[in-house]
Amino acid sequence: MDIEIRPATKEDASSLANIIVESWKSAYSELIPKDEIIRYLDKDRRQMQFEKFIEDGEIVLIGLLNEIPCGLVFANKDNDEGLESCGSIYSIYLLEETWGKGLSSKLMDESIEILKREGCKKISLWVYEENIRARKFYEKHGFTFDGSKKYSRFSNKPLELRYIKHL
Repeated sequence: MDIEIRPATKEDASSLANIIVESWKSAYSELIPKDEIIRYLDKDRRQMQFEKFIEDGEIVLIGLLNEIPCGLVFANKDNDEGLESCGSIYSIYLLEETWGKGLSSKLMDESIEILKREGCKKISLWVYEENIRARKFYEKHGFTFDGSKKYSRFSNKPLELRYIKHL
């Protein structure tokens, strides 16, 4: 199995949009009301967002499995609220059929290395409390819950937890 991680280009924006839309359907179908997922996941809007992120120099990596776009990570060296010298991982998503094949770990490892090079001393991310699979993945990569919580913008108000990794 051939895994490649590289910086995304504007030409990848359509693939990135597809990855995020399809992975949301898989990962959050039991956490967020379906009608809200559908409204939130407009592929054209997502494609334009990724084009802008890439144009603005944000950290956007695409993961390819056997040369097929299957995963992404979106990160930033900006501080999370109340944290100094802290980068953030905003999104890490994979197509469901690639879960457990090592792509997510390679995306995570590469984003951590980039944020280290950018001078970050720690990294934060937010994860739904009920997303046990994701929480275990983050814990395996050295992230721990720091006690911060917030409610999501969705109508059923799923709780999000902040995880931190010290570099």
